[in-house]
Amino acid sequence: MYIIVAGAGVVGFHITSLLTNEDHEVMVIEQSADALESISRQLDVGTVLGNSALPRILKEAGCKQADLLIAVTDSDETNMITCFVAKELGTRMTVARVRNREYVNYFVGGAASPTAPRKVVRPKTFGVDLFINPVVEAAQEIVNILSSYYSTPVENFADGMIQIREFRAEKKELFDKPIPKIEFPEPATIVAITRSEGMFTPIPGEAIREGDLIYVLAASESINEIGQLFAEMQHPARTVVILGGGRVGAMVAEALKERRITVKIIEKSTTRAHWLAAELEGVSVVQGDGTDRDFLIDQGITLADAFVASTDSDELNILSGLLAKNLGVARNLILVNNPSNIALAEAVGVNVAASPALLTARKIARFVLHSGVVSAAMLGGEQVQALEIVVSPESSVVGRVVNDIGLPKGAVMGALVSGNGNIIIPGDASVLQAHDHVIIVSPLTLIPVVEKRFK
Repeated sequence: MYIIVAGAGVVGFHITSLLTNEDHEVMVIEQSADALESISRQLDVGTVLGNSALPRILKEAGCKQADLLIAVTDSDETNMITCFVAKELGTRMTVARVRNREYVNYFVGGAASPTAPRKVVRPKTFGVDLFINPVVEAAQEIVNILSSYYSTPVENFADGMIQIREFRAEKKELFDKPIPKIEFPEPATIVAITRSEGMFTPIPGEAIREGDLIYVLAASESINEIGQLFAEMQHPARTVVILGGGRVGAMVAEALKERRITVKIIEKSTTRAHWLAAELEGVSVVQGDGTDRDFLIDQGITLADAFVASTDSDELNILSGLLAKNLGVARNLILVNNPSNIALAEAVGVNVAASPALLTARKIARFVLHSGVVSAAMLGGEQVQALEIVVSPESSVVGRVVNDIGLPKGAVMGALVSGNGNIIIPGDASVLQAHDHVIIVSPLTLIPVVEKRFK
């Protein structure tokens, strides 16, 4: 696909990185010459210097031929105008990043008289096919994890029949145990492992090491049982302390309150604290310093089920998450604006580091689906992707066994859902049929090769 990315900030960079790794042709529009030079130095992309909302700049970027435009500048309004103009000039699909949730709702205009119909303005009227709000993505990720039995992300496939979930290897009886000797409830398999050297798909006979991040593919009803093999099951959080009452913190607090979870927000700014207290009925808000150990203890953090750090400072979030862990909080989740800080956060023991930039890139991955692909998800950072592919009746793989379709080394077929709904962990001799759904887990760089095998 030919894709234009408007905005070369943190989110724009990581989306561009994802798209170029998948072998898309990408053109980046950016007003900052320094940012444009930085991205062109690191990634194989075309560049245009200028304001993406201007028709002249969009034409220079080739918007008439573009399959997709993704507008991720720092301005909601610029992003929407960019999409509107690009759509008018011939771009096939558009995506806009917005922070203000009011923009993604329906607008009901006035009427000429009390009895006249009122005009309803829908988001697509703006020429935007998809709105993405990184704040919402981060808040939803945190809330979903806090509401589950494990402090780890999960991805759904095959209409929810299959899940891939991340677990950390914590139980000693698993350490140095070869994967084939682990007794899973069937169907289930390990499709990827993350260690200090990075993420990889395990080879036959690979053994589990202490601290490994394990990605298990299994039937959804078995995933919690499987999790107990790696770590202790936790009850969903009932009391949560949130450091930082910004957009993410406020949104998480509001969502948790609706689930009848007791929430306390610690906010440094007195003005913001007063505003939050007035806006979030039923949520306790205190003004104070979240790095003060005694203050946190006084606020009952040692009694909380979970701690969430969502300030604008990655360093503060990481340090406070570590402090919460040392004070005995079972779950600590933090927000990181720079995805490169995720490894540092995990190294010091933070359970989950949510990055709005990476979560946005993952949603883009689901939107930019390839031929035959009905679902896609990033696992871990940006190294490995899971694809759900429907086998076309015209595909060359129909009637062939898995071992003969020529998947590249490092890519694995994790599961196969047959036409009658049976979930199968395929062996080398499993035969593919038309309309089967297959879940492929592959390094991002091999995705184009994987797709070609199913054409």
